[in-house]
Amino acid sequence: MATIDLSKQSITEANELIRACGERGEDVEVLNPDARHHIGVGLTKPITVRVRGSAGYFCGGLTDGPNFIIDSNAGWGLADNMYKGSVVVGGNAGAIAGVAIRGAEVVVKGNLGSRAGQVMKAGTLCCAGNANFMAGYMMYGGRVIILGNSGEKVGEDMTGGDIFVGGEIQSLGSDAQVVEPTADDLKGVREFLDKYGLKFSGTFKKIVNAGTKLRYKNAEPPRRNIPFFTFSGTSGYWNEKVQEDVYIKSQIGRYRIRGYGAARPLPHLSDLAFRTDLSQAGKDPDLLKKIRMRTKLGDKHGARPLDLSMPVMIAPMSFGALSRSAKLALAHASRMSGIAENTGEGGMMDAQREAADQLIFQCLAGRLGWNVHDMQRANGLEIYISQGAKPGLGGQLMAKKVTKELAAIRGIPAGIDLRSPSRHPDVLGADDLVIKVEEFREATGHRIPVSIKLGAGRVRDDIKIAMKDQFDYVELDGMQGSTGAAGAEVLEHVGIPTLAAIQEALDALAEIGATGQLPIVLMGGIKDGVDAAKALALGADAVAVGTSAIIAGGCIACMQCHIGNCVVGIATQDPEHEKRYNTPQEAVHIHHFLEAMRWQLAAITQALGYDDVHKLNRKDLVATTLEAAAITGLPYEPQYRDAALQLKAS
Repeated sequence: MATIDLSKQSITEANELIRACGERGEDVEVLNPDARHHIGVGLTKPITVRVRGSAGYFCGGLTDGPNFIIDSNAGWGLADNMYKGSVVVGGNAGAIAGVAIRGAEVVVKGNLGSRAGQVMKAGTLCCAGNANFMAGYMMYGGRVIILGNSGEKVGEDMTGGDIFVGGEIQSLGSDAQVVEPTADDLKGVREFLDKYGLKFSGTFKKIVNAGTKLRYKNAEPPRRNIPFFTFSGTSGYWNEKVQEDVYIKSQIGRYRIRGYGAARPLPHLSDLAFRTDLSQAGKDPDLLKKIRMRTKLGDKHGARPLDLSMPVMIAPMSFGALSRSAKLALAHASRMSGIAENTGEGGMMDAQREAADQLIFQCLAGRLGWNVHDMQRANGLEIYISQGAKPGLGGQLMAKKVTKELAAIRGIPAGIDLRSPSRHPDVLGADDLVIKVEEFREATGHRIPVSIKLGAGRVRDDIKIAMKDQFDYVELDGMQGSTGAAGAEVLEHVGIPTLAAIQEALDALAEIGATGQLPIVLMGGIKDGVDAAKALALGADAVAVGTSAIIAGGCIACMQCHIGNCVVGIATQDPEHEKRYNTPQEAVHIHHFLEAMRWQLAAITQALGYDDVHKLNRKDLVATTLEAAAITGLPYEPQYRDAALQLKAS
């Protein structure tokens, strides 16, 4: 057995040694842990790690296979997202013990903190003492055993799994109910207790999901041409869109859900223009050889950066919201154009990893499809806080899209209306977030960048937190960003426009003396290379394209994304629809679109007198509307808009 003394070594050095012991099959004893965070994070070998004292946050987190024995207490996030293996704690555990476990056995011989077993998918979490409030919160599967009292709101918003309580059930959570345990249930619980030497002589009550909130009562209808009233003519008030909204709400009895983004007019990059006459841009046949476009992102804290052939990326879109075929087309196109693709929240497919040269792996609050093996083969990790189309809210995926295959990848029950958590269970503030970032870096040996995706809301505060918490870069998404499914009112009236988002981010960094120190990738309605050039001139380091990329790949905006009836096979999990999608052909189409963006970026850069796309700056821009001038602080020059309209008319 190897011995590691944390009074003499850093946690990073210790974890490197633990992983090396794992490769040799050698057990480890950790001395003087002193409640240090991240002990054993990222270990994927079946060795035993004995912690002689108390462990801090995330002990045994992001692991697969090892067995941890902690003599005393453990902090938050014990066994975070652990697959196979076990953790036994001799004392108490903090909040969210067993969060998102996917098969592990976690035993706490003392008491549990709040929200134990949150979003767990499989495995067993056992507490020999009492649990705090909301044990089993939003659990999707697996088993929680509490020998003492349950705590308040046990099983709050659970959608699957079983909770067994030997003491008093203090109160049930929403959509949880008590049922009689079967003989097989009790036999399984007793066998588990015997395995870990836990004594219990009482009787168990069983708590399961009641099934009343797994699906919306009335399904969202497909969008159709409905003969609305025409008394108001072309009025912008009682228009067809408003009338359709009233009609559908009257039929379904709740808020509407739809895909895409905000439809109402908002200030955007189209309200900016370049000062210089660009009518001769792109005349040089050797243009692309003369303009430097290569962009590196993510080496701010020593990681191996993303190496992009131009400052453009594919925006996060999940397998689930999009079909497997569409995701593979995006991955192939990203490789052909030398840029990065992003998994979105639905996990990483082997075929997607093979197709994309550079792939960013995204982690959401529900930890859907999240695992240490995919983290370690990614080129970047991203913590999703929210997106521009629905800032502050978790994702939604309607039941028709939650197939057996998708449910298995995400670790959730099939056929439910999936509403993922609106916030990360282990992030309640900036200090929690920095510890989470450190966990990701420990699990991957500090090799790859860690970014954060922010939906534009409280941008000034959020950007300052991102800077404090040492992210390598930020993906900032304005409200003109799109989505596969969200409440219509949120899409139209929550969040702030993309133009305001980038300006607030830059102002926030200037306020703390950090201008240029945190790279920003701007998203939210970037439609072409002209928009990309304007974003770079404003101060973004790169852009990411989502809606425009899937339109290039065949999307016809039929507005069936949320219900999965996409007839071209993009936003669907229906095999009959998906088989219409020609992945190799559409990958080439997306690649062509990306290359058109490259040409536009290069042409504008050259026409403005630069040899490097990153030399674009605010002095190159004017605002053509009063709103855009007020948002950006750029000079208001309406004649540029008039000239553009005249050019278009001619």
